[in-house]
Amino acid sequence: MAGAIHRFFTNIICGFIYNKDTRNHARVVMNSPILTNIRFIRKNLNKPLHKIKTFIGYQARNLLISVNDEYIFKFPLRRDNSRELTIREKRIVDAFIQISPIPIPHVEILEHRGTLVRKYKFIRGTGLRQIPAELLNKNLNKLAKQIARFMFEISISDPAEIRDLKPNKNAKPGYMYGWTQGDIYDNFLVDIKTMKIIAFIDWEDCEFRDFSNLLHPDRRNLMPAVKREYDKLYTRHTKSN
Repeated sequence: MAGAIHRFFTNIICGFIYNKDTRNHARVVMNSPILTNIRFIRKNLNKPLHKIKTFIGYQARNLLISVNDEYIFKFPLRRDNSRELTIREKRIVDAFIQISPIPIPHVEILEHRGTLVRKYKFIRGTGLRQIPAELLNKNLNKLAKQIARFMFEISISDPAEIRDLKPNKNAKPGYMYGWTQGDIYDNFLVDIKTMKIIAFIDWEDCEFRDFSNLLHPDRRNLMPAVKREYDKLYTRHTKSN
């Protein structure tokens, strides 16, 4: 009964929020055990929490809580395969953390009320999607070279410890084929002052597959520039082997 009443008032409050993204964020936060999660974080860090921010993960699968601009904790909102996704992300990150030319945040797994929570170090940066168009165009080639190098190095690698995660463990990397993460615009964090990419986050959806669709022309003209740089790298790679 209490749960039904809580949902009723949540729906009333959210009905007054016009923006869809803000409304969905508020609904998830209000229906989540925020205080319990924050107590868990405080116990884990063993210090006061001065600055707390909440975010909703891709497809509302996770609630992310940033604390003190030091750490981010990812709490699953769905219980169906959250444990599998958590373990999968850690395995992939551990495999690529020494391979990637762009830093990857370490993943620590914590147990909380029968679920697995992911803990990451907080990285201050601007998402690629949030960079103003004029600034992005001004630095198009610089960003494209960094992204292409990242995509190339990750895709041609074949870490033995995660081969069982491939659709076919005997599949070999090739042109625009290999390990990749599809959400390019939202997962690169950029130092807006230097336009250097300082991290790539969120690896649970990384797959071994064809990724040519990621390099199709886009409205910001970034992907064609990335493809040109990727082609240069791949051509040099094939000639040297």
